[in-house]
Amino acid sequence: MSIRPPQIYYRPDAAQDPLSAALQHEIFNEKASTLGRLQKKLEIALTQLEHAKTLHPKDEELIGEKLAVAREALWFVTIQRELCGLIRHKPYYDHMNVPKDVRLHMGPIAGKR
Repeated sequence: MSIRPPQIYYRPDAAQDPLSAALQHEIFNEKASTLGRLQKKLEIALTQLEHAKTLHPKDEELIGEKLAVAREALWFVTIQRELCGLIRHKPYYDHMNVPKDVRLHMGPIAGKR
């Protein structure tokens, strides 16, 4: 036995419903604006990481903090990009000059609540 979604998803006139179209447009706008905000946070985190590496190359604790923030910011951006349907991340990472240590260990900051 197979399970099928409701027939409303298969009707050609369902896509023409103005309320549904308006809702889909609003959802798309929210996704895009969230991606923009998260990308700005990533840019700031990467800039702060580079400044920390340049100005304080021996301060491992400071660099570690900035690295953790950049990894988390990249993780958030990656998730939001996937929600927007953007699944090819390597060209984006290359364009943003994301360091490999940030790419390889992106994720939430450990112990953060």
